[in-house]
Amino acid sequence: MKNLRPPRRWHSLTLPGQFLLAGAAVMVVATIAVEFWVSKRIEDAVVNNSAFSAALLMENFISPLSQELADTDTLSQPARQALAEVFNGTPIGERVVSYKIWSTDGLVIHASDPSIIGQEFEPSEDFLRAASGYVSASFEDFDDIEDATEAALGVPLLEVYSPIRQLWSGEIIGVAEFYEDATILREDILSAHRTSWLVVGGAFLASGVLLFGIVQAGGRTIRQQQSELRRQLDKTQTVSTQNADLRRKVIKASTNATAQTERAIRRIGSDLHDGPAQYLSLASLRLDNALNGQQGPSGDSALVRESLDKALDELRIISRGLALPDLDNLDVQALINRAVNDHMRQTDLEIEVQAQGVSEITLNYAQKLCVFRFLQETLSNVRRHAKVDEATVSVRTDPQFFYVSVVDLGTGFETTAPRNVRDDGGQGLFGLINRAESIGGQLDITSTTARGTTLTLTLPIEEANL
Repeated sequence: MKNLRPPRRWHSLTLPGQFLLAGAAVMVVATIAVEFWVSKRIEDAVVNNSAFSAALLMENFISPLSQELADTDTLSQPARQALAEVFNGTPIGERVVSYKIWSTDGLVIHASDPSIIGQEFEPSEDFLRAASGYVSASFEDFDDIEDATEAALGVPLLEVYSPIRQLWSGEIIGVAEFYEDATILREDILSAHRTSWLVVGGAFLASGVLLFGIVQAGGRTIRQQQSELRRQLDKTQTVSTQNADLRRKVIKASTNATAQTERAIRRIGSDLHDGPAQYLSLASLRLDNALNGQQGPSGDSALVRESLDKALDELRIISRGLALPDLDNLDVQALINRAVNDHMRQTDLEIEVQAQGVSEITLNYAQKLCVFRFLQETLSNVRRHAKVDEATVSVRTDPQFFYVSVVDLGTGFETTAPRNVRDDGGQGLFGLINRAESIGGQLDITSTTARGTTLTLTLPIEEANL
């Protein structure tokens, strides 16, 4: 059995295809509706024109013979004989196949069909219009009871109702109804129908073809633009992929460089503490031994002792600033606790840590270092500037990012103020932002004067293995 191809869905069609289907349906319906309306108007016009012409002709013959209806509801024998002679064997009789003379109240006074003379029928709308003074006509309308004889003739007929007026007063004294052979009229109407169909259908078809051509051209332009957009999108996606790869390479290089630099700095700090600082301590001790027994150093010896002490203090300060814990062997939870505990030992700031369930998070060395420096700097800023004695460290994660925030309810500051590296060598917020961005992260700062500050460090977990 052959597989039947499923019909194409509307949304899968091109714009010209959609227009062709929708436009064809609309135009067919519109053509039929307009054609019926136009045909009806044409038929009514043709029928009315024919009716007026026929009524005018018949009035010349019937009205003079029917003047006695002003005084009686019957026609005299001479009048009936005259009517019979008018409609028998004359050109008028060949056109008029049947006639009736009515009183204004619906009584058949005379007719070509003797069987209905003297009968009274329910007045039709056309009869009432004629009784009101208007010529009224209908084409092939045999719905009335008195039309049975005419309907049996089997030929197209034009039924005309014409008022009969009294000659000198113009008063309506009766109604003449006659049926005219409408074979030619029907042909004229059919011809008019065909012509109107051709004109209306041709006009709609021409407009449809023109509109379809416009839509086809527009659709072609749209397809070309869509094709160009797809090419541009492919290029953009390629460039985006290349940029993403380049970004990962840059972040990896920056991460490695940061890790190597910080390890070197830590080694320098350790070397300063274990090398020059130890030698200066030894020199200071030997100086004390050399001056043993004297009341106190004076002159050059005092200057040397003071210089040694200052140099030793400077080296210790530098060594402490450069020294870092062994971050490689600390997980995230331990790293945060280490930074917080170191700060609490050196200051009186109370720090609450909210960091449950982060031990399983894996960060690389550069990210750990960024977190550690972030906590060092922000907690130091809370102590120096916020004028509060407590702060909160909050840590959370999602499948893509690692977040650590430091929150205080202190004085706050204007976030629009320029940020630079501090004169004392500290990183400041400017340095923290650069450090975070260099490894693919970001630093968000929210602060309101007198309402506190929140600093949030965001690091991408996907970069942790770079």
